[in-house]
Amino acid sequence: MKNSQTPNRGNRYVSWFLRTLLLLVALFFMLFSFDVFSMDGTLLQKLGGFLMHNLFTIFILFVLWLAWKHENLAGVLLIGMSVFMVFFFGFPSRLMGGTWLMISLPFAVGLLFLANYYLIGTKKS
Repeated sequence: MKNSQTPNRGNRYVSWFLRTLLLLVALFFMLFSFDVFSMDGTLLQKLGGFLMHNLFTIFILFVLWLAWKHENLAGVLLIGMSVFMVFFFGFPSRLMGGTWLMISLPFAVGLLFLANYYLIGTKKS
């Protein structure tokens, strides 16, 4: 009897590599937010600043959770987040080199998710 559900697409090894890569990108983003604890202020203010610095990280972790079942949607959301980041951090004429790195990492992973989903084929479970 055949499975009536639609098969997952893409290569499962590439999928696991991309999920791991996305987790590393999230940890890389989170690394920059620990400087909040060296500033002056109360613990509540520091925790608020830590949360504010990690908004993109939280979104990336949500996309990582979503990528387990919907790689194509995860890819589109990562590319959309990268476009949003261009305007959030300043239009391209004002962006510095490090900011371009922070924008291009989710964009590249999003493109790889889409390439894995649409170009590589169906998974063999």
